[in-house]
Amino acid sequence: MSISIRKMCRGQGTAYMLAEFSGNDCPMDFRFVAKDERETQLPLETYELEEEEYGVKGLVLATPLLDTKKVIVNAYAKGVDDKLVWHRSFTREHIKWASRLFYKADWMAAHQLRDIDRLTFSNQIHVKPLYIHREPRLKQIIVKGIICSPTSASSVFARVLGADGKPVDEAVTILAGSSEVDSDGMRRTETSFTLRLPDNQKTYCLVAADDSDCRSGFLCFDHDSLEYLLSFYDRVQYPIAEGTRWDAAFRDVIKKRRLVSAQDYAFSEGPLFSIVVPLYNTPAELFHDMVKSVLDQVYTKWELILVNSTPDNEALSKALSTLSDQRIKIVTLADNLGISENTNKGIDAASGDFIVFFDHDDTLDKLALAKYAKVVCENPTVDAVYCDEDYLNEDGLYVGPHFKSAFNIDLLRAHNYITHLLAVRTSYVRKLPLRKEFDGAQDYDFLLRLSELTTNFYHVPEVLYHWRMSDTSTAKSAGNKSYADTAGLKALREHLARCGLNATAEPSGISFVYKTSYGVSGNPLVSIIIPNKDSAGILERCIDSIEGKTTYRNFEIIVIENNSREDKTFSYYEEVQSRFENVKVVYWKDAFNYSAINNFGYASCSGDYIVLLNNDTEVIDANWLGSMLGFCQREDVGVVGAKLLYPDDTIQHAGVAMIHCDGPEEMGGPIHVFGNLDRDNPGYFNRAILSQDLSMVTGACLMTKRRIFDELGGLNEAYSVAYNDVDYCLRVRREGFLVVYDADALLYHYESLSRGADRTGAKRNRFASEQGRLRLEWPEYYFDADDYHSRMMTKSNYWRQ
Repeated sequence: MSISIRKMCRGQGTAYMLAEFSGNDCPMDFRFVAKDERETQLPLETYELEEEEYGVKGLVLATPLLDTKKVIVNAYAKGVDDKLVWHRSFTREHIKWASRLFYKADWMAAHQLRDIDRLTFSNQIHVKPLYIHREPRLKQIIVKGIICSPTSASSVFARVLGADGKPVDEAVTILAGSSEVDSDGMRRTETSFTLRLPDNQKTYCLVAADDSDCRSGFLCFDHDSLEYLLSFYDRVQYPIAEGTRWDAAFRDVIKKRRLVSAQDYAFSEGPLFSIVVPLYNTPAELFHDMVKSVLDQVYTKWELILVNSTPDNEALSKALSTLSDQRIKIVTLADNLGISENTNKGIDAASGDFIVFFDHDDTLDKLALAKYAKVVCENPTVDAVYCDEDYLNEDGLYVGPHFKSAFNIDLLRAHNYITHLLAVRTSYVRKLPLRKEFDGAQDYDFLLRLSELTTNFYHVPEVLYHWRMSDTSTAKSAGNKSYADTAGLKALREHLARCGLNATAEPSGISFVYKTSYGVSGNPLVSIIIPNKDSAGILERCIDSIEGKTTYRNFEIIVIENNSREDKTFSYYEEVQSRFENVKVVYWKDAFNYSAINNFGYASCSGDYIVLLNNDTEVIDANWLGSMLGFCQREDVGVVGAKLLYPDDTIQHAGVAMIHCDGPEEMGGPIHVFGNLDRDNPGYFNRAILSQDLSMVTGACLMTKRRIFDELGGLNEAYSVAYNDVDYCLRVRREGFLVVYDADALLYHYESLSRGADRTGAKRNRFASEQGRLRLEWPEYYFDADDYHSRMMTKSNYWRQ
């Protein structure tokens, strides 16, 4: 026989070889096997190219590119046991250079080979990544996706091979739910998977197969392929904050600012800003940068008050003596009184409408005061203004942009997320002098006390402040000011006491971040509403976890039976009601409408607080109900949502945000934030692990007050399947109540990654219709951006803001 392999190429961790046959040999008469130099069998699948196109015809052999020295391809005659009739050996180096030459010589022919395994559906299993993320804290790579197989494939399984082609134990694969889908008219089965790979620069390969004769699918994670996949599938939120991406983008903004003229930002009237800067042994170079950033402001109605507490510093004194602008005031202190008292001396010398707090080694954007003046002129009742910020590191790079939330009292009770550049109406600052006993956290103490007098804060969603990272700054290392961490906790505890809240504040384990928890007042009844159709086992797991784990005991469970057909479901209803006196089943007889079903169940509730709960949830944290209830009992709170995890211990829900639309042609819409991160990943600026106010939370686990549910008429039944929870949260906010994400209320949500649901027919059309309704009824959330999450949440290009 005559078989030759002269054409081969590589692509995404896979080597493709064209076996060409001469004479009367038929490709399908042979079985091909790949091994390495140690006789370890390697994955290999074959694909026949029946018609010659672009000069290629034969049998394509696909095998993953592992780290073996060789790939040895053997051909055995079918029907003759173990009769080796042909073999060839290729080094990895040979494959690399042969691939490069093939691409260069005949690009079109090479692409006939490449990805043939991914483009073949008949009798083929595919591994499709949907999400890949690096978890540095765990030294892991989390890969999530689907295994797509013919419906004839039974018992699909997955295994992970190491660089040598042998199965490994250090990589963990979890297969989750499956569903049938339609793909090009073919019925296929999609099975969700999660893979946790060690992030150790080694090569791994995920192989999906079954017990039939289906061709297996594989996904190789060599270094180059992994980096390529991360660039496409790492859907981390706030992507522009990663690495040096922000610096590269922000340089364009800086160039634009250089050409700005004060005439472009002329104000007929505007506030006088008193910028107070306490100086303490400020390095002369940083001092000049700071002052220059004020002198460069296109808004000119300001005064700069420099409070020098180190007059014996000759370099600083010399730098101060060079300043000649009449708007600059210098206050020289005989002794250093500490940051709070030094700042108060500057405030005493201020004559402006707003006091602006500015650190001695940081810098301002050229438009900072112009943006603030515009806010004050257009919002005359505003009492405090702040903006987004970034860090200016010692290499001169702008890094780590902090795109902040609008005023967020619950996030503020976790940490000082507002920080810079804070401008406050002078009348309030006079009432609230900084307190020396909180030095290091004097700004946090001030903000907490200010929030008790006014909530008229305005957030300018632009990076206008650059926080210098130096050897002594908190920006570089929180450990530089550990005393400030203690002072911040003290300030928070006093704030909670002054507000008369049934709350405690404790260290979180993260510097300058605190854990505020609310106790339950009294013993109110909580009604938990769970719709259900069949799925007796799923419902049983849910109810058993509630009854067996929940520490707050005054609750009832209302199960809404929704047209089940299985006898075991009704048997379970009888059994669970006999086991638990606080469980009741009510029967919905009409067509499916999720909102109407929940409203129907609500009519049978007796509690003052209502929990909407999916049947495919399971309690993890025993205090989940008490924690949510503590929040919900506050007068200012209308809805509380929980933190939900996939069963693979990654985040399914840490709140909901609205994707901003740049124009009416973009879809936008609500998304779960920080999805698929590890359960303990703090997320962007710790927001995945901090309780906070948001625009929306999911109805898979949502608590609300009975009186609010009554006043709003329950869920809007026009949203029969989707977005009823989003609509309810937005209506609650419209009434002036807060929607809170409780990061400590932890449950599993057994929702699958499979994309089979609501993809075709009536379900798809109904989903699209309800999405259109949400856009029609709440356009401001699509086009004005979400108050609590920046429009930069899903964007990698700052210039598009």
